[in-house]
Amino acid sequence: MARLYGNKEDLEYDKVKSFFDNRYNKGLEDDLQIGIYENKESAKKRNQEQGKLMLETIDFTDKKVLEIGCGGGRFVEFIHDKCSAYLGIDYTESHIESANKNYHFDNCKFQVMSAVDILIDELLVKPPFDVVLISQVLLFINDDDLTELMYVINEITNEDKQIFITETTAHDSRLTLKDFYSDNLEDDYNAIYRTKKEFLNFFNKLKCNKVDTYDMFMDMNTHEDSHVISYVLR
Repeated sequence: MARLYGNKEDLEYDKVKSFFDNRYNKGLEDDLQIGIYENKESAKKRNQEQGKLMLETIDFTDKKVLEIGCGGGRFVEFIHDKCSAYLGIDYTESHIESANKNYHFDNCKFQVMSAVDILIDELLVKPPFDVVLISQVLLFINDDDLTELMYVINEITNEDKQIFITETTAHDSRLTLKDFYSDNLEDDYNAIYRTKKEFLNFFNKLKCNKVDTYDMFMDMNTHEDSHVISYVLR
């Protein structure tokens, strides 16, 4: 198990996928807990706080929306009656199975596809998209693939795109967890916590004119070296 500060270390994607498969198979009390690592009450509170900010900062009216790393599809509850179309993609088959089981809106589709291998011609909702949503996904993507993802997003979005990204962000120094056993999660955890400066350097590639940042879940944060930030790009 390792906590690696500063140095750039790559993750093994099969271990990331195994972690989420394991969480799905645990039979957690609430589907939100698969992607939000809290108890049922805290997971719902975090979900509501994030959804509220999303609706306050993003105009979904008649927009075509792509969510990269949609997990169990929790965001469709907030936007299905506003957007014209929604597509959620996720690398983990069990997440898409759960999303298809729980949400049946005519304008919302879910699809198994990796964020690091978006097959544009195979997307169930055809580009260009007006809005892109990403929540707690980039911490599982290595630097080279994250750079490529920024270019793919540019390719499949309109010029006046809106992007809502929520990520755990390191305070002072990049932190990589490799095969780090978490007592709270009861599993090995692999993730990259980047600094705000690092994220903004990646986001500069998205051809947006403005970036606003919002500190999230501060009353629930128990980590000394990181906290969650939402980045809203236009």
